[in-house]
Amino acid sequence: MSKNLSNKIFDNPFHTFVIAEAGSNWKCGTREEDMHQAQNLVKTAAKAGADAIKFQTYRPESMYVSEAGRSDYFSKHGIHQDINDLIGKLSMPYDMIPQLENYCKKEEIIFMSTPFSVQDAMEVNPFVQIHKVASFEINHVRLLEYLADTKKPILISTGASAYDEIDFAIKVVKDRGNDNLGLLQCTSKYPASLESLNLAAIPAMRSRYSLPIGFSDHSMEPVIAPVLAVGLGATIIEKHFTLDRHLPGPDHQFALIPSELELMIKSVRSAEKAKGNSIKQVFPEELELRRFATRSLQAIKNIPKGEILQEGVNFDILRPGNRLRGLDARFLSVVNGKRSKIDVKKGDGITEFE
Repeated sequence: MSKNLSNKIFDNPFHTFVIAEAGSNWKCGTREEDMHQAQNLVKTAAKAGADAIKFQTYRPESMYVSEAGRSDYFSKHGIHQDINDLIGKLSMPYDMIPQLENYCKKEEIIFMSTPFSVQDAMEVNPFVQIHKVASFEINHVRLLEYLADTKKPILISTGASAYDEIDFAIKVVKDRGNDNLGLLQCTSKYPASLESLNLAAIPAMRSRYSLPIGFSDHSMEPVIAPVLAVGLGATIIEKHFTLDRHLPGPDHQFALIPSELELMIKSVRSAEKAKGNSIKQVFPEELELRRFATRSLQAIKNIPKGEILQEGVNFDILRPGNRLRGLDARFLSVVNGKRSKIDVKKGDGITEFE
């Protein structure tokens, strides 16, 4: 795939761009174990049919203030570390990034990693074709400026954001001359309830911004929300996944397991086929039954040439089946009261009149 992608990759109505979000689920032990876990995640995402797999790149010192404390969210999920310590533990070493990118090439899946600071972005940039901005970084001016200057496509998650904040982020990027943007509707809760997903925002955002709109799904359902999102016009789906939901760490419990990821992507592919386009038309599959069963003007008795055509007397509105099909029933008022120009057998259609 070209290094000079445009946001058209995100706006294909016939192929939803699916991002399998690995998050911090690569972290499991020693450096060797971590790499093995990350590679297994890559293989799993590729096998499931995802277009891209996404990791995250951050450092505690450029993410939170010192002594930031504990998050209630993490505490509820049995993680009682201070956020600084947790982020430090889950920080991916920078030298893993090129190794994972090479492995993704081998597995024929796009490598992505969300940066959380300008330094993170500088480390990631040589190895990604697409940049991603996390929801809580939507106001990170310096990060947005740096990513915009790369001229690469940028996806911006919009969890816990209102329109004025989204407007701001888009303006920062576009003011730097980068129009390669896509937005993701998102609810910043892990897991998010179906009631909180607000998928109706997808067409509203598309109308407001005239940009590709997708959906970053934090619900635990593998099918309902992604399929509905596609039906509402989403052309990007992002979903967290893990190899085992019972592994320790903040991103495992609400993530899909491999079989669910496969089911989700299969369902998304089916949904995009069913969505079709906005043109209401007669499909080839409908033609035979359309001719057989759509009502037309058919003789209910033998009609000699010159006889006056009278609805309910010598013709009626009927389905023709395999008999000669008459004029469409829409033309009833035109035909009624005219004379037949030809002999018409009972059951055949009225086709000529004067």
